Order: sequence, then C-alpha cells, then structure tokens
Amino acid sequence: SPRTFTMTMTASINDDPPEDGIKRDRPKITTIIFDVDDTLYDVGTGFTAHRNIDGATSFMVEKLHFPSVEEALVVRNEYFKKYHSTAKGLVVAEADGKFPPLPEGVTLPPGRTNIFDAGDLDDYWASKLDFSLLGGPDPKCVDTLQSMSDNPNWNLNLVAFSNGPRKYVSRVLKEIGLDSFFPADNLFAVTDVLPHCKPDKASFDLVLKSVGARPEECIMVEDSMKNVRGAKALGMRTILVVGRGRRRGAPTNEDGNDAKLDENAKNAEATKAGDAPDESDPAVDAVVEVASEIGDVLNMWLGA
Repeated sequence: SPRTFTMTMTASINDDPPEDGIKRDRPKITTIIFDVDDTLYDVGTGFTAHRNIDGATSFMVEKLHFPSVEEALVVRNEYFKKYHSTAKGLVVAEADGKFPPLPEGVTLPPGRTNIFDAGDLDDYWASKLDFSLLGGPDPKCVDTLQSMSDNPNWNLNLVAFSNGPRKYVSRVLKEIGLDSFFPADNLFAVTDVLPHCKPDKASFDLVLKSVGARPEECIMVEDSMKNVRGAKALGMRTILVVGRGRRRGAPTNEDGNDAKLDENAKNAEATKAGDAPDESDPAVDAVVEVASEIGDVLNMWLGA
C-alpha cells in the first residue's frame, strides 16, 4: 500500500485562502520538477562552495586563460549573480568582452569561434570536482523519492531540471543515489536549454513541452528564490528547500557537526549573492529543510 507521510516540524505549508474568499478546484498534479544542487542534497555539505569557487575558478584559469583565481572569481561572481548558472554566466561574460585574450601561441580548436564551450565546463566538473563532499546517498531521501514514484494514487512524473551542465548533473545524481529516478528523458540541464536557463520562461517552456505537462499541473522543488518566483509566475506550485536546521526560528546549535553544516551553508549562500531562501516570499507555497521532507507536503496536498 502507498506510504503515508507524517508532517514533520520542519515542513510547513503556506496555503492562504484566495483574496475573494472563493475556493476553486486545482488541476491534478502530474509532475514534480526538482532542482538538483542544494535541493536534492543539503546545502550544508560544503560541495556548493567547492563547485562555485574552486571548480569555477580553476576551470577559468586552466581552460579560459584567466591570469589568476582572484580575477576569475570577480567575473564569476558578477555573472553568477545575474544568471544563477556558471555556464550561462560565462557565455554572456565572453560576449561582453570579460575574458582575457588568448595567450600567444594558443589557438581555438577547428570550427570553434568562442573560447568558452559549455561542454568543456561539463567535462571538467564531472571529472575534477570532489564529489566525496556530497557524503553519498541519503537513505531517507532515496526512500522518499521511491515512495513518491511508487504511489499509484499520485502517479507522478519525476523530472530533474538544473542550471548545471548535463554530465555534471548526472554525476551528482549518481553520487547521491537518485539517478534511477531521473532517466535521460526526464533529466534537463542548462546545456539542454542554452542560451536560456532558469528562471527564464523559455527554459521552463522547453522542459514542460518535453515532458508533456502544463505549469498548473507541476510542483517545482527549489532552493533558489529566483527560480521559485519564475516557476510560480508560470502557475506552478512551489516547495522551497532551505537546508537542514535553517528554518526561520529554528534553534541554533554551535556544537560539532551542526555548527559545521551551518558554516558550509553560509559559505554556499555567499557564492549565490541575492538568492538566499526567503520563507516569507509570496511565491513560496511550502517550506522544507531537506528533500526527504517533500513527501510530507505532498501528503497534505495530494492525500495518501
């Protein structure tokens, strides 16, 4: 029989009545769209700061010929703040003339007109990042997605949509034990939707068309406020993932592992300027700390 989730203290629903006081039937939910980074694994792992700082700047120095990590970081931060995607940001940064000239004796591969190619970043991240920081699969999260996938009353289509490049995203999903829930046709990366990326409407339109869903039939699960607002504007319901122990008003613990998780989360948020989770934002329909609590919200919205 389908598993019934029990609402936890760290999951909540913002289900205010409509302004006119009239309750209307909502379309049946058919599709759950998951962000990946800091959504399907916890922001406190330390992996995001590693990717956004070490991974991005090392690539820019080695492959784009930036003279130093410091100069690379300035450009990375400027464009990530605008686009919330390293790949998209670097495409625009090159068009804006922010790259250094090619060193003497270095030429582009035959047929290439741009220094940056998103496929190069994809290969670099998929092979060189320290995925051990993710800590492996979270059994509770695996169990939650399995229960969602198996529930015949919900009959949900599970989709992953990331602003990271495709090989990298596939590697992350494999490392955290969730790759089996997102076959190739249900996995979308920034390299599938460029020159668009979340939260562009065009990027969502491409994904929705591919999976055969209308926005009002979808739930978007995200850690990014920009992407939550973009999904909500299209008519999706939204679940904001804020990170373990990072709910508003949650008790603080300065001891041991909890303190380290909090430090890692703050370091991650520092690499995503202006996009920290905001539980009070009207675009947020429900809030959870970690992905394993999503089933609690679905049980309230969809029934057992």
